[in-house]
Amino acid sequence: MPACSADPDTFSGITFLGGKYLSDDFPGRMYPGQSGQYMVEFYNTGMTAWENDVEKIGVECFTDSSIISVEQNIQLLPKGSRVHSGKSYHFPFSITALNTGRADLVFAVVQLHPSGKTMAISDKVTITIQVTSGTQGTDKKTGSIQVSAGPLHLPVKLDGKPAGLTPLTIPEVSAGVHTIIIEGKEDVMEETVVVDPGSLSSITYSPERSVIVIETRESLLLDDSNPILKLILSNFFVLLGLLFAFTTAAVISVVIISGKMKKIKFTVSQVLPCSIKNSCDPDFAIETRRKLQPDEVLFEPVAGLFSQGEKKSLKVQVTNLGKKAIVVQNVRINPGNCKIILREIMDDDPGDNETDHEIAYTDGDGREKSKVIRLQYRIKPRAADISWLFKRFIFKNGKTIAIVKLKNNSPLPVNSDSITISPGEEKEVELELEEPVNDASSVYKKLQIFAGSLDPFPLSVKIPYNMGIFLYFSKEYTRSLEWFNQQLNSGIADPTIKKYLKLIEKKLNLSSGSHKSASLIQGGDFAVTDEKGYQVADVKDRMSSSPAVPGFPDSLLDLYRPSALIASDRLGLMFRAARVADSEEIALRIIDSGILPPSQVELQIHAWRALKHANILQIKFWERDPIYFIELELPSGAIQSKRTVFSLADLKVPIPPRAALRITRGLAEGIDYIHRQGVRHYLLEPSVIFLDQGLNPKISGFDASALPHSRLPPDCWVTAPEQRNPEKYGNPGKKTDIYQAGAIFNYLLSGQVPDCTGENNIMPSHFRPSYAIYDIIIQKTLHVDKNERYGEITEMIQDLEMIISSLTKDVKYVR
Repeated sequence: MPACSADPDTFSGITFLGGKYLSDDFPGRMYPGQSGQYMVEFYNTGMTAWENDVEKIGVECFTDSSIISVEQNIQLLPKGSRVHSGKSYHFPFSITALNTGRADLVFAVVQLHPSGKTMAISDKVTITIQVTSGTQGTDKKTGSIQVSAGPLHLPVKLDGKPAGLTPLTIPEVSAGVHTIIIEGKEDVMEETVVVDPGSLSSITYSPERSVIVIETRESLLLDDSNPILKLILSNFFVLLGLLFAFTTAAVISVVIISGKMKKIKFTVSQVLPCSIKNSCDPDFAIETRRKLQPDEVLFEPVAGLFSQGEKKSLKVQVTNLGKKAIVVQNVRINPGNCKIILREIMDDDPGDNETDHEIAYTDGDGREKSKVIRLQYRIKPRAADISWLFKRFIFKNGKTIAIVKLKNNSPLPVNSDSITISPGEEKEVELELEEPVNDASSVYKKLQIFAGSLDPFPLSVKIPYNMGIFLYFSKEYTRSLEWFNQQLNSGIADPTIKKYLKLIEKKLNLSSGSHKSASLIQGGDFAVTDEKGYQVADVKDRMSSSPAVPGFPDSLLDLYRPSALIASDRLGLMFRAARVADSEEIALRIIDSGILPPSQVELQIHAWRALKHANILQIKFWERDPIYFIELELPSGAIQSKRTVFSLADLKVPIPPRAALRITRGLAEGIDYIHRQGVRHYLLEPSVIFLDQGLNPKISGFDASALPHSRLPPDCWVTAPEQRNPEKYGNPGKKTDIYQAGAIFNYLLSGQVPDCTGENNIMPSHFRPSYAIYDIIIQKTLHVDKNERYGEITEMIQDLEMIISSLTKDVKYVR
């Protein structure tokens, strides 16, 4: 092995993404003209898995040497593969010796950004190779085989001998024909591969190419058996026949009463918690907790914003709401989990666009299915920097007119439909609309744009105009409502349909009932007549007419329309806002990047994006320009005292025990998931825990969880003793999150915060003797000695389930 040295600029401490050099098989000496493929092995020391999906992780060779050339400087993990924390992976590099001398090859684990730039997430290691003159050595007569199975870790055999678990790179494979066997959970895939000298052969596990294997054994009957053996065997088969007869009779009896037995078994399973039963069926547990159907898959496309000329990939969030695991694009999705898949689009026409894509997947029973989804996106034109927004409808000369606001951000004037828009100016353009010819929820109209001396180009603009709106302006209100209801009942989940149905219902309910008054409803999204006597239907322009929401940055007003501030924490603010591009409502988090270094904030965001679970607030998109902000799914909140509460920080505590139990159980399930991904939170404050439908908690704030590593917030009452005094109580770990989950539970039940010394903690039974059943959980989670706490968060979940099962009433909302 050649000489190695570490870069002095090392990575230290606990990081979400990290790596460490383990070994390599590069030769210490080479000869001019000699080439070969060699491996460098790195170990994942981070808290989250390496992957080539949401985050692109690989190893880069930093060298610009005239002594040795490297065929490809960056070697990424195979697409869809994961290397979990504590595991290692061999990265192959092909090199050729060119001239005599000493060559220093520097390697490091890197993260590849969309811009093409890389960021090292491990220490750099230098491998020195001496190229000397003399008799040229023979080229390496071996190759490598790279085996991947997406996120699965499956056993691999090379020519019948165990080689390891996927993802796997097998080095030093002799040239020739070899057999690779990948053993799935229920099937086996066998592949023949030809290895050429210095080559890298890739094999990806696919359930469609695997076969179910049934093992057989040799017969017990021997050709040359003696009489004694024949006598023993004959008596054996007689007894076997009698046993078969009795078994058949027993089976018939069981079949007769099977209906009653199944009913009894189901009833018992509903009553007894998993901790009491002999074994717990995970599918049944998931079904009862989440009320899942056998086969439900939710495809949620995310609207995209692109520029002309760039590569365009739209994101689709796939959530498995069924009881069995599914496979989408060779990615396994367990029940209750979700994954992000990418769909590339080739369209490059400027404006608003949409297209239908078919996504194939394999359901829990192995059946091939497909789902057609509609992808919506906006492409900014290259010729002119302009933005556009549909503003309102007007009814003019018997025609429905759509008003579109155009803003010119270019340094030169722009013309559209005989209207000149100066640089930095906004103007309105009228588009005449005809009667819709189909039941589409929106129409697309073309604007002709003239930018300077360049050729004019058409700009597609999405208008939320449909048959329901047309019927409304035709004063056929009943038919309009029927159309909107028909669309919703047919399963169309377009937010435009829902929005206008509610608006029309509201306006008609406020009217006096006559057609005249119904057409002259004042205010809101439908106004009546303007100064020229035109009937107007005005969609609220929150960008310009709505009052400013305190704290919302002006630099984002071209992208979002804020409506309310819903939460704040130590690292930023959370707003309820709607995208300008498609009017979808989201939660928008604005980060104060001055509190933590930007590189540290981005590491936390990258780890957060990789987390997909029902109790994790999902990131849709994030950006650092013009400021750091994150798009997240919008939680529905809960109703308390006739007001909507989004985060636990806004709850009035204490709350009823059943509500506290439901929230804490969901919080614990989210913690269990991130622990299994190798991630720790360390800052589970009420302000980062949001409430969704059915009091389902959503954990956020992973970007702020780095604060305890840099500076401990002095007023943070959820911090564990080991975070305040690691010399005395040890380093933080999984049990730190368990402590904080117990602190939240106690806070919800009693309104009390824990004492960091552990000596003066007030238990819920202090306020109500009937709350004594909760004391044992809180005492165990808040113990100063972390060794006395629950070993795993799953133990806490079992105790919570036992208490919940003893309560007969369900909770719908917090009073």
